[in-house]
Amino acid sequence: MNNTKISKVSWLESFVLKESPNEHFSQLTNFLTIVICSFILILSAKIKVDLYPVPMTLQPLAVLMIAMLCGRNISVAAVSLYLFQGMIGIPVFAYGGGLPYLLGPTGGFLFGFLFASIIIGELADRGWGKLLFKSVIAMLLGLFVIYICGVFQLSILKGFDFAIINGLKPFIIGDLYKLILAALLLPQVWKFTNKV
Repeated sequence: MNNTKISKVSWLESFVLKESPNEHFSQLTNFLTIVICSFILILSAKIKVDLYPVPMTLQPLAVLMIAMLCGRNISVAAVSLYLFQGMIGIPVFAYGGGLPYLLGPTGGFLFGFLFASIIIGELADRGWGKLLFKSVIAMLLGLFVIYICGVFQLSILKGFDFAIINGLKPFIIGDLYKLILAALLLPQVWKFTNKV
């Protein structure tokens, strides 16, 4: 039987709670972290390049970094809070909010953020953010999930060819640059944590 113990302590917990007898955040700290991360997602949505029908934003980078640094539980809760705020009509998305927005051309990408945060966050909890190669693989998987969800919903609304031309091709190069930047930063962040 395999008795290998998997660490579920995120980078954020490892950094903040270093030398602390408590292994995990308190409920209040978790809540505040989730709120802050959802606010980062809102800000990243508003930094955009207007493309039709899907704008280019900093949200993929924000999702990748939040999931890799905060782990599955906090990142999933933060993305869920963000989506809930948009669903009830708060203008947190790139062009507004409301349930119809989630059912529109960009909705698939937004739901993709949630699924990506589950996958990336789980891998981060298993220590994948500490090594460059594993960081790249984890975030590539996350981007792949975001693209699949986004292209799927857009293709239902506009057709598959339209979805590939307007919902995938314009974003690949930019998102890969974001991924490389995030992947280069993450192992350095862990090294910095260990030295502090």
